[in-house]
Amino acid sequence: MAEREVYHQARIELVDIIRGFAVIGIFLVNVPEMLGTGYGFVSEYAGSDALIRLLYDMFVQTKFYTIFAFLFGLSFYLFMQSAERRGLGARKLMARRLLLLAVVGLAHGVLLWYGDILLPYALLGFILLLFHKRSPAATLAWGVSLVGMAALLIFGATWIAVALAPESLSDTLFLALPDMQDRIDFLLNVASVNYIVIGPEILGLFLLGYYAGQKGWFAGEGGISRSLLARLQWMTLAASIALFIPMVNAYVSDDLYNPNYVYHYTYLSGKTMAVFYVCTLMRLYQTLGSRWFGGLAALGRMAFTNYLMQTLITIVLVYVVWRQANEWPLWANLLYAVAVLLNQIAWSKQWLRRFSMGPFEWLWRAGTYLQWPPMRTGRSTEGKRSANR
Repeated sequence: MAEREVYHQARIELVDIIRGFAVIGIFLVNVPEMLGTGYGFVSEYAGSDALIRLLYDMFVQTKFYTIFAFLFGLSFYLFMQSAERRGLGARKLMARRLLLLAVVGLAHGVLLWYGDILLPYALLGFILLLFHKRSPAATLAWGVSLVGMAALLIFGATWIAVALAPESLSDTLFLALPDMQDRIDFLLNVASVNYIVIGPEILGLFLLGYYAGQKGWFAGEGGISRSLLARLQWMTLAASIALFIPMVNAYVSDDLYNPNYVYHYTYLSGKTMAVFYVCTLMRLYQTLGSRWFGGLAALGRMAFTNYLMQTLITIVLVYVVWRQANEWPLWANLLYAVAVLLNQIAWSKQWLRRFSMGPFEWLWRAGTYLQWPPMRTGRSTEGKRSANR
């Protein structure tokens, strides 16, 4: 019975809302890479593509994986605390949960999308287990240190990404690699950069999210104060605007916009804008309540399912229906992403009216606890009973 209660533990709705917002941003970032019009394919942009690329770099690129990684660390803490309160083996459950995530991530990365984040998150999650029960001060110190070290690595190791970059578009279209060994080799090349350069940053963001859980920043009335939220919001907005100035200057000073020339500003603004976005959502939630955020909350509750479905839908459409998607302008990429996301929001809301969680979330929990969790909501179950009377 204790394990069954974990399935229905009270969710922190604000976390679901922020996660849903992050799912939107992650897909906006992934679409150009999936369709063949992103960083790995185009070095310079002109016309309307240049403007859209600039706006991407200012408001989307590097912003949302920062939020997603932070939320992973926060959710990690909440899961461990919930399991321990119920007398369950928290470390054992989390290890099983991470192993399942790694298996799904490996399949996702090898078969569908080389930009998979599930496998690296799972592997780094095992390292995060080592920090369980550490003091908040130690967690914060490690988190800040790792994020700072990652910034130095990224600033000084851009040549690694260039050296391992594919020479042509055909090399980069992952599904154009028919041989499974070629796909695995390609994935390992990408992973070598991800783990060496980006790994410390992701782990650092995990730890900062874990620290937020330790401090109860998302725990209702005991959470972070309104005044501190407001200060953080405006400070990070001001810092972001300062970082945007050289980016805009690069755009207006040349007919072609090369995002690589301003990547350091894109990267740094990823941290400041991520904090700004989260603080803004928290303040809006405090002011407006939950009724305006139903779509984001539904998207966030089914983040695992929606993330995988975004890949599957795009791969099927691009490689089966729209074979010339790499010739699309960036505005068409954006319209496509918005169309998919609107459909996912509508589908998620409909699904959660009948079921308590998404299909992949349900399978993940079943594998974690080694028993089938209840799937239907109490409301839909009661409705079914009434219909059978």
